Parts: sequence; structure tokens; C-alpha cells
Amino acid sequence: MKSRIKTLLAGAMIAASLPGTVVSAAGPGQQLRDAREQAPAGIIGMWKVDLAASTYKGTKPQAAIRTFAYTEDGKILVSFATLNAAGALSSGHWAAQVDGTPAIEYHSSAGALAYNVVTLSKVDDATLGLTVTRHGKVDLQAIYKISPDGKTLTYSYDGNVIVYRPWNLAN
Repeated sequence: MKSRIKTLLAGAMIAASLPGTVVSAAGPGQQLRDAREQAPAGIIGMWKVDLAASTYKGTKPQAAIRTFAYTEDGKILVSFATLNAAGALSSGHWAAQVDGTPAIEYHSSAGALAYNVVTLSKVDDATLGLTVTRHGKVDLQAIYKISPDGKTLTYSYDGNVIVYRPWNLAN
């Protein structure tokens, strides 16, 4: 029996190390927590803003990018950078589960200090809901939605509809 358990554990460890393989810790009736099991298909990658297709309530930036990746512990890591209309660069990142668990956002305007608290939740197979809290108050509620063809990521909040397209660094 011990050798069978060791074999199963070894197999699970090998499977977990293979790219694209998900080993769920959730048992029957338990909620899936790993972002790789819940994130919309196609969201992982680099995205560059399509300024012509986007609608901003205020001044449009000169450029913006967002990247989505998975972390070792099954969260989604979101990194972003924006070059505003005046030429100032800001950036930040956060890593969150897709179950509403609070996570810390770090932003270039705050240096190494925590800037916001974010929560991420699955709305449907193509949509993630984002809530950003600052100083204990909700500062932003947003939606990330991936198109069925995977070629458009829409980030909507407060009347802004920001359209992103897949970004290839070679272009």
C-alpha cells in the first residue's frame, strides 16, 4: 500500500510539473481554487491597448499593456504599464486567486508599499470580475472579457471601455 501511495504521489508531482497540466486539490463538492481551472481560455498572454477602439471618459494614454500569467501557486499574475498623455509611465502588478480572495496590488506610485487590495472572481467562461479597494473603500469595479475568437480583451470600468489586442513583442 505504501508503494502505491508513493507511486501516486510521484505521478501527481510529475504531472503537476508538465506545462499545461492542472492537478486540482479540490475534492468532490469543493470549489476549484486554482486559477488555471477557472480563468477564461485565451486570457493568458500579452495584450496591447487598441486606442482607436477604446473609449475613455478622460484623456487617452499614449500606450498601455497588460500581461496575464499563472503563478506557481495557481494564481493569475496581472502586470500592467501605461504611458499617459503627458508622457509619464506608471506600472503595477498583482497576483490573485479567481475566488474573491483578497490580494495585494503594488503600483509604481507607491514604491515597495502595498497600494490596493484586489479581488478577482469568475463571472462566466469568458469574463472575470475585478474589485479594487483602497483604504477600505471600493475604488473600482471592473470586468475583463475575452472575445470568443480570443483576439480581443475588453477591460470595462466607470464608463471606460478599453480594448486590448494580443501583443507580439516582435512587432
